[in-house]
Amino acid sequence: MIKDILVSLRLGSGPDATVDYAVSAATALNAHLTGVAVSYEIDIPPVYTEAFSTDFLEAQRAESKKLADHAVAYFGEASRSVGLTGEVRVIDGTPGGAAEQIGIMSRLYDLTIVGQSDPEKMGAEEVIAEAVMFDSGRPVLLVPCKQQKPFSAKRILVAWDGGRSAARAVAEARPLLAHADLVEAVVVESGRTRKPDSLPGADLARHLARHEKTVELRRLVPGAGESVADVILKEVAARDIDLVVMGGYGHSRLREFVLGGVTRDMLERMPVPLLLAH
Repeated sequence: MIKDILVSLRLGSGPDATVDYAVSAATALNAHLTGVAVSYEIDIPPVYTEAFSTDFLEAQRAESKKLADHAVAYFGEASRSVGLTGEVRVIDGTPGGAAEQIGIMSRLYDLTIVGQSDPEKMGAEEVIAEAVMFDSGRPVLLVPCKQQKPFSAKRILVAWDGGRSAARAVAEARPLLAHADLVEAVVVESGRTRKPDSLPGADLARHLARHEKTVELRRLVPGAGESVADVILKEVAARDIDLVVMGGYGHSRLREFVLGGVTRDMLERMPVPLLLAH
């Protein structure tokens, strides 16, 4: 069961679609919700330290703290508006260091919710999402930056490629699958040779049937010039999907996060929340 949720707060004033979604998820799942905000520090290489005055650095820290305070205030108001008792943690650090802290923190939460990176605004959301996915061993739920609908898990699409990450994602999503009226497993036939250790979609349907969940299996073939992400996104729109579950393909080497092509395409273009596990 999902009873303990962590949400990364987007810094600044104004609405935060990720917080609104997280509050609705915690309410629907009867879960405790913790918000984490970051008061960012400038990451300055030692060789350039003397180029920045003490006054400039202090002004930057003050502005960053102000933005974090705005985020915390919005989280508090959103939580109180639905009678939810939320908890807040504020951490300090550079973007990379803060992301690492949140990734480690996420290990003791059932689910971490992070907003999609907004291409029109500077933010560390994608780095935080990757840190959670690679470092925590727990699932991360990515929320589109323009998300308007509250949490719903009535119609779920599982992007199934038979790999280890996809299997992990399905296992982590099982508490959400229990809420679904429709679970659709999509296998995209990309034309590549299937991995010898992968499981076809019929095996997934049989596995979830033993958990009393009926799965609608669809094998889809990309059209000319279509990518795997194109096929999945087209199906999301056609079937009015609430939530996509998929493996977070990629690897971490020397703390540099590298995502696979399909995962990155989905992160950039997702129209609905995306549950990833690695």
